[in-house]
Amino acid sequence: MFTRFARFIQALIVLSAFVGSLGPLQARSPSQQGGLPQKEPPTHQVLPLDPLTPAERKFAEQIAREDSKVRELLGNRPQLISIVLLFLKPEGEQVAVPTKPVAIDRHAEVLFRREDEAGVRAVVNLSKRSLVAAERITSMEVPLTPEDISQAAKLALEDAELRKALGDEVKGYSAAAESPGARTQQFAITGLRLFSKGEDDPCTRHRCVQLMFRRGRDYLADTTVWVDLTERHVSVERGKNETH
Repeated sequence: MFTRFARFIQALIVLSAFVGSLGPLQARSPSQQGGLPQKEPPTHQVLPLDPLTPAERKFAEQIAREDSKVRELLGNRPQLISIVLLFLKPEGEQVAVPTKPVAIDRHAEVLFRREDEAGVRAVVNLSKRSLVAAERITSMEVPLTPEDISQAAKLALEDAELRKALGDEVKGYSAAAESPGARTQQFAITGLRLFSKGEDDPCTRHRCVQLMFRRGRDYLADTTVWVDLTERHVSVERGKNETH
């Protein structure tokens, strides 16, 4: 009887060891077992007022450029100016409190500049992947870009009269022309769009910029600089009391 009892205890120990070895296998995830891969986390849902993603910006430009009406308005060699989120109210009015969230389409405004300085404004429905509207706008309605300021600054810094006014600091301003948006640096160049209603003034039809040159907290005094980007012409006017 003792022998049978000993055999029973031995079998029980072996069975316990086998069952215990199954525990770690049951606790492992599918990826740890070398089976099916883990499921990817769900992508973030884009809300109506979230900033445009790079993919949405690229898609908005593609929709606009591929539309036949927009292509006709753009003409030859158009330049992309900006792509911004545009919030439009949903079509139709709500007559009752909605029982579930109302889907709101995401729209983008795509702005181009034509070769003749006029612009084209296109409104794109990103949710429906379609063009909503397109129209031609005047050159005065096309905003300046950082590239415009940089181009105007580089043209101006080639002018002998301005280089004389800037003196030895011309190198600092030349570096600032490469990054016109950096307002915290020692040297900075900013610009404002110039408009005119005079029939003989080129800025009535052309893209003109007035430049301002800053060193630290001080601006270049007694010197006015404006650039006609359309004709690539620079005008520098210095006052009677020249101080630098």
